[in-house]
Amino acid sequence: MSSTADKNTADVIVVGAGHNGLVSAAYLAQAGLDVLVVEASPTVGGMTSTNPFEPEAPGYTINEASMQASLFRTTTIDKDLGLSKKFGLKQTVIDPAHVQLNYDGTSMAMWRDPRRTADELRYFSPSDADALLDLYRVIDAAVEIGLPLMQTSPVKPDIKKVLQATKGVVKNRKELVAVGRWMASSQAEAIEDSFTSDAIKAPLLIALPFMPFDADLSGWSLIYLGVLSKYGVSMFHGGTGALPAALIKSLQSNGGRVRTSAPVEELLMTNGRVTGVRLVGGEQLYARRGVLTACSPKTTLTRLLPEGTLPRVLQNKADKIPTRRRGIADYKLNIALSGKITMEKHEKWRGDGIDLRLGCNSFNTYQESLDAAKACVRGEVPEHIPGLGHATTAFDKGFAPDGCDIFWFWTGLTPTDPREGWEVARKQITERVIRDASHYYQGIESLEVARRPLALPDIEDRFWAIDGSVYHVDPVISRFGPLKPADKFAGYNTPIPGLYLTGAGTHPVAGISGMPGQNAARVMLKEFRKEDGAGLPDRIRSGLMREKTLEARYEKAVSAVR
Repeated sequence: MSSTADKNTADVIVVGAGHNGLVSAAYLAQAGLDVLVVEASPTVGGMTSTNPFEPEAPGYTINEASMQASLFRTTTIDKDLGLSKKFGLKQTVIDPAHVQLNYDGTSMAMWRDPRRTADELRYFSPSDADALLDLYRVIDAAVEIGLPLMQTSPVKPDIKKVLQATKGVVKNRKELVAVGRWMASSQAEAIEDSFTSDAIKAPLLIALPFMPFDADLSGWSLIYLGVLSKYGVSMFHGGTGALPAALIKSLQSNGGRVRTSAPVEELLMTNGRVTGVRLVGGEQLYARRGVLTACSPKTTLTRLLPEGTLPRVLQNKADKIPTRRRGIADYKLNIALSGKITMEKHEKWRGDGIDLRLGCNSFNTYQESLDAAKACVRGEVPEHIPGLGHATTAFDKGFAPDGCDIFWFWTGLTPTDPREGWEVARKQITERVIRDASHYYQGIESLEVARRPLALPDIEDRFWAIDGSVYHVDPVISRFGPLKPADKFAGYNTPIPGLYLTGAGTHPVAGISGMPGQNAARVMLKEFRKEDGAGLPDRIRSGLMREKTLEARYEKAVSAVR
């Protein structure tokens, strides 16, 4: 039977049970390390949480934040950790993943096959259809070059990933000038250079409000089209929470542990090294090898590290990590409905039998999106709030009582600092979203049972995210690669021995991918092996590590995360 000391000690403590923290934890446990995950909330998953819609609507279940897994299928995480094969994870590619709904009842679907999308676009603009296929060639080249570099450390990249990227450069050398021109442009410029029809311009803006639309180098956001076509966009059966659930099973199969309702108050330091955490209430947990935080890097470096730990210049870099520089912020809405919402007008026009409730749909114009962004910067709630709508129960029918629906909506176009304050702004945003959505999803207003809006302060409170940033670090171009989250903190390790970072605020991107967690685990395993040198540590000989020598387990784990 384990002693209290054993329960309070692990090789690695992971702070945060979001999917990135759990990915890291599962890889580390697979390598033979004793891993303990601590989560501040009562339930796991972070922004991939799926939980009962209580107390507002008993009997309903919601995906609290995320919906589609846009990048997870680009990784080897599922295979490496046996999530589908051993631990019950099931996912289905949604095709079309997005549909632009027009006010007049017409629509344009974004299919996985670019040619099929172009065929639909020809109804609105034949020239735009040809331009779309041209753009896809450029973006596909960028994916082949860029994706390998997303799957490794931005500071000390794995040579195999560099070679893969180099191979992509050689293969796509004829497209390099076009790739450079596209990447250097603003998002609005890139869209307007290629297209004239609102049917394609609107969804390319609405679904990707990462940086200001007119910011140089923001055109990179359209790389999502390449991921959509090459890998497809999937959804997890049982909600987004099915991913953390499978990850925990993988972790536990190798002896890992998870504690919920365990918020960390401070990182513990011994002789300049992070050696554990102190929970709210005073309980102390100790880490033999290191602490990995999967929360916002700014939270770790400015709130959890004891004051004075970082040298002045490094502390200044940490303090200046941007979390509300863009002027726009995210907003999330779930609505429980007492019946089924319908989309008869748009489905009748299409006549192809597609359930338009299944994908994430946009239904505002290109100009409304531009206007909304400008209004947000002024501190105003936009008259129209472009975003993505979805009927969760079209995919997960058990999320509501028989014959009932759940409507899900997300937007990145709400103000960071509303002039009239959040109590007024939250109400205005919610009312305007429902008003506009009701034209496309009939029944939203008349069937409403309960609603749960999450504006910036609510996202901050629910997900422990500074400034309600779902990205943890503003996705501005100066905060990517070796500068994310900040200079000297970008390689998953930090200048503080024993402290490591992962999560949405580390390389490469936010969203449901697991890449930050996979990359961080690889870095940690390499460092631990280097620390151990050629010999085996004492704890191996004493039997605290299981099944195989640390050397063999490290080799296997490092190979898996490559």
